[in-house]
Amino acid sequence: MKLILAVSALAAIVLSGCESTCCQDVSLVESAPVGVTEKGEKSNLTPIPVISGLPAKAPCGTSLNADASQSSDPDGKIVAYTWRLDNTLLTEEKTAAATLPCDGKPHEVCLTVTDDKGASQTTCQSILVDNAKPEPKPADSCNIVPVITYEKADSLQYKFYCTDSTYNGEKIDAATEANCEWSAKKYFKDDSFSVHDQTGPVKWINVDPDRFKAMDLTLTVKNDDCEATITKHYFIPADLPY
Repeated sequence: MKLILAVSALAAIVLSGCESTCCQDVSLVESAPVGVTEKGEKSNLTPIPVISGLPAKAPCGTSLNADASQSSDPDGKIVAYTWRLDNTLLTEEKTAAATLPCDGKPHEVCLTVTDDKGASQTTCQSILVDNAKPEPKPADSCNIVPVITYEKADSLQYKFYCTDSTYNGEKIDAATEANCEWSAKKYFKDDSFSVHDQTGPVKWINVDPDRFKAMDLTLTVKNDDCEATITKHYFIPADLPY
């Protein structure tokens, strides 16, 4: 199966209380200690590569996304990123994606970061491919159309609804509404981001114009063993009069 290269945004790293399945397995590498040169100057600290967004195990054929945005450099900045899958170059962007072969074997994703003084460090994460792939339902028996609607609740909050979604041409019922699954990835003006998952008919989003930059909101509507997903991107226009 061909590797699919892509640049995409991924989930945030949370070292405790993680609510997203995208941050179940995070690789951390400690930076080298501070050294002193013969001239009495501090030597360059190595950058710290951090992989996020990859699970320890993935179903056969799943498209996986990896994110290096949590990587850092203690005494400078990171200027280069290199991703490899089983020693094969994936990309030299901050994020990377690939579809793993259905071979039931472990595969290794490695990230190398380089700082502005030429120091590099690498970290790797192993992913096991699960060959068990459920048979998809025929399209005509899973006629779900997810729909996201929203309204402004107050000056800083919006309410998003799944209640206009349909199943077999009819509005979804109360039981399906209660099981709507939301995943919101909010991007902030300082280039950080956060991810929050929730289940229910309504998703509240706080939009602070001093910090908020944009958001990817994913809705999954399920009915029995049928499901459909939609993702929409939202942002505050630069000329919005706040």
